[in-house]
Amino acid sequence: MRRVALPVLSAVILLSLGGCAETDSWFGGSNEQAARPIPQQSLQTASRIEPQAMLGKTVVSYDGQKVGTVDDVLMNRNNRPTELLVSSGGLLGVGAHNVAVDINSVRYSRERDELVATQLTKEQFANLPAYKDDGRMVSLNRQQGR
Repeated sequence: MRRVALPVLSAVILLSLGGCAETDSWFGGSNEQAARPIPQQSLQTASRIEPQAMLGKTVVSYDGQKVGTVDDVLMNRNNRPTELLVSSGGLLGVGAHNVAVDINSVRYSRERDELVATQLTKEQFANLPAYKDDGRMVSLNRQQGR
């Protein structure tokens, strides 16, 4: 049984990686779009975007390096977005943790269709503490029944 399981598991992992658009950046290759800094003048305030449209968007650091994806939008009691819950780290969804990023420190790049954490490097982002729900914010995902 082990003789079959290991090769099959290896094949599944390789096929998963092969279909993933970001394998170059995982293995030190270059991703031209991720490598170039994002000009500030091309960015707009993220709070102008509908909260539902932010879900699933890629989040990059100010120098263009991918740091995660938006997993949820946290809103105040007046239904105004205040924080983005960003899933960061991990491999294929395993080992990822969610961090909260203030909506005022995020801008939207229409050109790249990404959200930009304007005040964080990739390393700083990785060191943010994991988000713990304290019940003060309203989750967009919970409102939509996800």
